[in-house]
Order: sequence, then structure tokens, then C-alpha cells
Amino acid sequence: MTLRKNWLAFVLTVGLGLVLSGCGEPGVAQVVQQLQTVQSQLTSYRTTAMMTVQVQGPPERYYVETWYQAPNQYRIALGNENREISQIILRNDRGIYILSPGNKKMIRFQGDWAERQGQLYLYNAMLARIVAASEPTYSAREKMLTFEMSAESINPMISTQKVELAEGSFAPVQVVLFDKQKQPLITMNYISFQKGVTFPADAFSTEQSTTLQPIEVPVSAQELGFGMIEPTFLPGSDVLRDESDRNGIVMVRYGGSDPFTLIETRVAAAGLDLGTGQLLTVGGVPAVMLDDGGLRQLYWVHNGVEFQLTTRMSEEDILQVAGSTLSDLGKS
Repeated sequence: MTLRKNWLAFVLTVGLGLVLSGCGEPGVAQVVQQLQTVQSQLTSYRTTAMMTVQVQGPPERYYVETWYQAPNQYRIALGNENREISQIILRNDRGIYILSPGNKKMIRFQGDWAERQGQLYLYNAMLARIVAASEPTYSAREKMLTFEMSAESINPMISTQKVELAEGSFAPVQVVLFDKQKQPLITMNYISFQKGVTFPADAFSTEQSTTLQPIEVPVSAQELGFGMIEPTFLPGSDVLRDESDRNGIVMVRYGGSDPFTLIETRVAAAGLDLGTGQLLTVGGVPAVMLDDGGLRQLYWVHNGVEFQLTTRMSEEDILQVAGSTLSDLGKS
């Protein structure tokens, strides 16, 4: 009888231990499987967020509003803190575009940006990145799920990234991109997230996106002419060689170990097809890079000025040079 009681006590103890072990924090594999299910069931969503970029100089803040329609259409509107939209990244059946509302400037190209770098803006790409990560660091506390992983294929200035999702709903809360010194370069704080959104039929057309009113650009760029905008970051031994302004086309040349040419013009209502360019971000501003055997060209638009940087320098240096022009309103 005693033996039977001891055996029954042993069985109950083991059973209780198994039950309690199942009530703890779910493992990363279990959570990743849940995220994969959420990702596969996404049909549409809308997010709003504030993005803070800390690259050089004072931090820049941007309003970001993203629309997504499965399987691959999206519209990412970027604006200032007053939510006045200045640029749009648009993907539809005809390609990917960078649009400047108001002046009807369109830069069109092809590529896989959403899959390679879209996780900062696109919730579905964010989930895909977590699911594909080989060794994500995972923690759950205060109703928040936190993932830390390498920032593969984002850009050479960024080393790691952190993603925070709300426990239970898996809604996006925050994404932080860190540099090689573990300092935050870009922080995206999400304001709202809504799934199952029904968008208008023309929501992802270029025509609809270019009808928005442009934001007010600085007086020096709008009324007095933008002058010559010079980068404050120069790689290696580069120095200014010459600069010219001919009929509103500014050309600034630098020589040294990594020579480059920067062309600046007033944004005009025109289309530019860059083929298979690569979409990058320069301090929160979308840019397109072409690479022809090491000769690189980077295109971007900021404060009503269109830039083209041509060089053979590294991609990391190109992004730093371009980023260092964003706080300059130009000199006469």
C-alpha cells in the first residue's frame, strides 16, 4: 500500500512539473512560428510612425505613413513633424517609384527593396526578417516581445537591429537600427497599426500620389535659389577642386583619394527611369544607387533640390557624403 502511494505521489509530481514547464515564457521557435502565421495571413494594413535619424549633426524627425496591399503593393509617405508629405516610395505592378508630390517628379526603377531593406517601414518585411534570422536574440517582458539580430542587407553603416512587437497582437512598436559602435542611427516609433484596411482603387497609382500638396521648402531654396550645397563629410584626403553654377545646374567637384562629383538642380516635373537601381535611405531620405562596374551614381531629392553624386568610393562613404548635405540650405 505504501509503495502504491509513493508511486502515485511520484506520478503527480512529474505531471505537475510538466504542466508548470508549459506555462513559462514561450521559446523563440514557438514565437517565430506564430509570426510566420501572422505574416502569411496579412492582406492589407496601414501604419503611422515617427522616425528619428541621428547620423550627423542634430537629429532629424520624419512622419512615416505606410499602406500595404498583398501581395506586393505599398505606399510609404514621408513628411515632416507636421505630417506634411514631401516624398513617397511607391510600389505597384509597373515598378518602384520615388515621387515628389507637387512638382510631379518621378524616379522609377526595378528591384527587390522590400525584401532586402523594407523592414524598417513595412510590417510584413519586418516579420519576414525575424522569421528568416538565423540566431535572433529574443526576450519577453512587460507585454513586449523584443528581437535583436544582425541587420543584413540594409546598408553598410548599420550593424544590428532591434524590433519590438506588442505581446499577443504582434503589432509593431519600435524598430531601432544600430551602427557598428552600437549607437542608434534610426529609430522608428510606431503610432498606429491597423490590419484589414480597404484602400481606394487608385491608392497605389502614381497619379494619385502626385496630387498631394508639396510642403513648404526653406526660403533660401525656394525664393533665392539654393546656391551651392556642399557636403560636410569628405572621405580620405578629398578636397574641393572647383564649383560652378550654369543656368541653375550646380556642379561641385572634389579630388583626392576618393574623387567625386556632385550635381544639384532644382526639381523639375519630369520622369527618370533608372532601371535596376538599388533603393537606399540617406538620413531618412530615399535615394537610388546605380553601380556600373564600381562606378556608382546616387540620386536623391531634398528640400526641392535634386542631387546626383558620381564616384567610385565605397557605398558607406557615399551614404555619409550624401547624408552630410541634408542640413545645408546652400550658399550663394
